[in-house]
Amino acid sequence: MIARRLLLGIAAAGLLALPVAARTPEQRAAALDAELERLVSGGSTPGILVLILRDGQPLYARAHGTREPGGGAPIGMEDMFRLASMTKLVTSVATLMLVEDGRIGLDDPLSRHLPEFAGLRVRQPDGSTAPAPRQPTIRELLTHTAGFSYNFMNRAVAAEYRAAGVVDGLSHPELDTREAMRRLAAAPLLHAPGSAWEYSLSIDVAGAVVERVTGQPLGSFVTERIARPLGIASFVFQAPAAQAERFVPVTRPAQVTGALGTGVVPVRGEEAVLFPATQGMALLNPERVFLGGYHSGGAGMSGTIRDYARFLLMLARGGELDGVRLLRPETVRLITENATGAMPTLRGPGWGHSLGAGVLVDPAAARSRLPAGSWGWGGIYGTQFWVDPVNDIIGIVMTQTAIIGSGPIANAVRERFYAD
Repeated sequence: MIARRLLLGIAAAGLLALPVAARTPEQRAAALDAELERLVSGGSTPGILVLILRDGQPLYARAHGTREPGGGAPIGMEDMFRLASMTKLVTSVATLMLVEDGRIGLDDPLSRHLPEFAGLRVRQPDGSTAPAPRQPTIRELLTHTAGFSYNFMNRAVAAEYRAAGVVDGLSHPELDTREAMRRLAAAPLLHAPGSAWEYSLSIDVAGAVVERVTGQPLGSFVTERIARPLGIASFVFQAPAAQAERFVPVTRPAQVTGALGTGVVPVRGEEAVLFPATQGMALLNPERVFLGGYHSGGAGMSGTIRDYARFLLMLARGGELDGVRLLRPETVRLITENATGAMPTLRGPGWGHSLGAGVLVDPAAARSRLPAGSWGWGGIYGTQFWVDPVNDIIGIVMTQTAIIGSGPIANAVRERFYAD
């Protein structure tokens, strides 16, 4: 439900005078309400959560719709969501904590920590392979410039990935980390390290580095060093089956074209779903979170919207929250500032990438109302976040409608928030 009394209280305190638009709190809330109603009643998703903070305080909090198509149970703020690629930022923070600890270096060659990657080769234009000119670095893992790819990106290495049994961290609960890394190391790189940006399994590799260096599962490190100190209880890579009822069921568009409003259908088990941007297939398995499997640093974590907001608030406050410091401010800047120059990225024109997220460098080119310097990312199961440091805004949109939830749905909500 809309927290209208909370919004009115904030308005009375003078905290809602956003420089991004001249609307009143009631007008802003009404516009967002209308957008959520359009998305749900129009058949784009059965249910959606939106949580927007300003100065660390709730500005808009809304749960609209139901947990699954045709169901009567309303979606709620305490529900659990498969975060998919929103896991990447958590894994990046974990990696940077080990950098601060002096246990790894950003410019360490990957094989120093994962020797199975020592013999990497690079795919050539004619389909042959040649030895990699050098090893990818930890920094390049975090910026997606290491040379790896994803199956669903459908690039030139797709056949080699299939032949090696490479998985995208969204299925195959029988695999452990070592086997997942062995398979990836057996496939060629798409490009030489550092030469191009490619959305990839590189954050899964970073998660494997965390495990190898610390000698513990990635989820245990996240719990001990990130979640518990911040008072976060929901972050989990493997949930007990008894908690299944807390998880919002996964859906996908009835027509997987990337368009809104085609209706939704359930994804009840392992299913290959088209990724329209690349015409590749994403192999989804919503049950993986209960069945085990390696802790995918790029796609494997689940949590609640409020807990993820608290994690983001720590970063927006320079690495410290409520007296608990996880990272130094200069390390947080590695997450909030563009590190890839003008390399094209998955988000398209106007976007760069940091050691953890997409960074908006040119709002006009990106056709976004977000101010330059904003940063964020999304997840294939239907989640997205953004952090706007100019206006001290944190926004999170969560559905479990795969493929379109993280892009067309969340983008529509985000841009409506900033509209005049």
